[in-house]
Amino acid sequence: MGPRIEAGGYAGRGPDADALVVIDLFCLRSGEFIRVARPANPSCNGRAFICGDVAAAPQTERGNRGRIRKDPIFTIASNFWNGIAVRRISFGIALVFVSALGASAADLPVKYKAPPVALWSWSGLYGGVNAGYSFGRDTLSEDGQPIPGRVQPTGAVFGGQLGYNWQSGRFVAGLEGDAQWSGQKGRTCSGTTCFQSYNDENNARVYEHRLNWFATARARLGLVNAGTLFYITGGAAWAGVDETTTLVLDIPSQNVARHTLTGWTFGGGIEGRLSQDWTVKAEYLHLEFAPMNMSGRYAASFTFPGGNVFSYDLRTASSSRVTDNIVRVGLNRRLWNAPAASPLPVDPAETAWRWTGFYAGLNAGYGVGNGAFREFIFIDPSVPPLQNEITHYYSSYAPQKISPQGALAGGQLGYNWQFNRLVVGIEGDAQWSGQKDVTCASTCVSNFAETLTQKINWLATIRGRLGYADRGYLFYVTAGGALAEIQETEFFSDFQNFVPSTFKRTNGGWVAGAGVEAWLFGNWTAKAEYLHFDLGSVNHVYATGVSPAVNTITSLGSQAQLRNDVVRIGLNYRLIGN
Repeated sequence: MGPRIEAGGYAGRGPDADALVVIDLFCLRSGEFIRVARPANPSCNGRAFICGDVAAAPQTERGNRGRIRKDPIFTIASNFWNGIAVRRISFGIALVFVSALGASAADLPVKYKAPPVALWSWSGLYGGVNAGYSFGRDTLSEDGQPIPGRVQPTGAVFGGQLGYNWQSGRFVAGLEGDAQWSGQKGRTCSGTTCFQSYNDENNARVYEHRLNWFATARARLGLVNAGTLFYITGGAAWAGVDETTTLVLDIPSQNVARHTLTGWTFGGGIEGRLSQDWTVKAEYLHLEFAPMNMSGRYAASFTFPGGNVFSYDLRTASSSRVTDNIVRVGLNRRLWNAPAASPLPVDPAETAWRWTGFYAGLNAGYGVGNGAFREFIFIDPSVPPLQNEITHYYSSYAPQKISPQGALAGGQLGYNWQFNRLVVGIEGDAQWSGQKDVTCASTCVSNFAETLTQKINWLATIRGRLGYADRGYLFYVTAGGALAEIQETEFFSDFQNFVPSTFKRTNGGWVAGAGVEAWLFGNWTAKAEYLHFDLGSVNHVYATGVSPAVNTITSLGSQAQLRNDVVRIGLNYRLIGN
């Protein structure tokens, strides 16, 4: 049995109060006329019949002197009367008949035309823009340097992308190319020597890397869930890098080289549908490039008062490997649509989903530290000061870099409150960390070196979250307090003595970042997140234990800043919510 007819109309006045009139009602819901018989008695004349919430526009038509005109809709009524005219039937009998007829008509099936479904497919050509942040971790070695140094370019990136997707069921494959302007640059003191002496003599190499642009050509493979696309991506990469090397032997000499590098990239992201043609995405890319080599001549001279001349003319060579990490958001517009197939079924839970409630989950990711440090070497105070001595020690000529990197894994617990499309929340998490790095300090040659090893053993945060929710996904920013356990080992050797010193300490600081979280099914959600940590600094001084008769260096120390960039994915389950 079909749905009951609910309609309303307007009956015109007939000449006889007991005659029947046939009324055509136009139903705006179905787009069809529905023909109904009603008694044309004075109580109905000029009045509207209104039932339900369906609007209708009337057309009235009266039968000839009380006869009901035959109509396909009322075939049952026509057959019943077999064409016999109804004359002066009592009002009570007519009323009973009309009521029964109305009930039969109400049970007739009516074709319902559902509102058209907006067809959406990821297939087609698209273009867009993006912006983000980049943190690099370049390695650098000079001839004779046993442990590589670090250059860490950081800065903003901005660009555009063009791509094409093919969708088959819930799977999406595509190709995408992008070109980016980059403001990344980083500077470090590295190489075999990097010190300034207490008598104001300097011996150092200072390197600067500047990433001007990069481009990628990548394949994408993803899985569609409701209006969200989860994907991985990888392919080829190109970059333009300027390398500046400054040799300081009391007076500086400089060389600049420009490189165009080739390499590869791999990453992943989440893309969500905003409207019929617009999507928004959050993406992480890791890029690695072929080594760049630099060989140059460094020459300078200086004439002191009195005529003494100091000069040098040297050639040195270095090799660097550029790596980069990109976190960015993008906005895409579909430029050309492929013919859309039948739309995938829409889960009502996607639009009914609310973020309010307790949740817990697990996460895993990767961290790249970005720390600057200086080493200090203290001289035996019993040694007489030298001429023109400023301080009785020497130190790193300029900040040096250390970059502990490695995997992370942990869990989180939080609570969200949703107010219309605005979501606020609080979240705490604890992470095991495998991040570690070792680098040379002020001197780095075979059998005579000072090295610094830095490890991050664990991380914990408690943060507020503020986000915008739509169609089952949540874009948010987050910030709060952070704790971490830092472990450092400093090592000193001078051909005869090997002196290590290790310590641990817990440092506090702040953390800020952003992410996107998407509903999967049931109470499950998945997220991708970027966090930047600032954990203050650590200072460490230790005695070498070496006799001044053997070496005048009695103690060493370092002062290091602690910065960390983390990219991770997570899976959450809502424990309590509405």
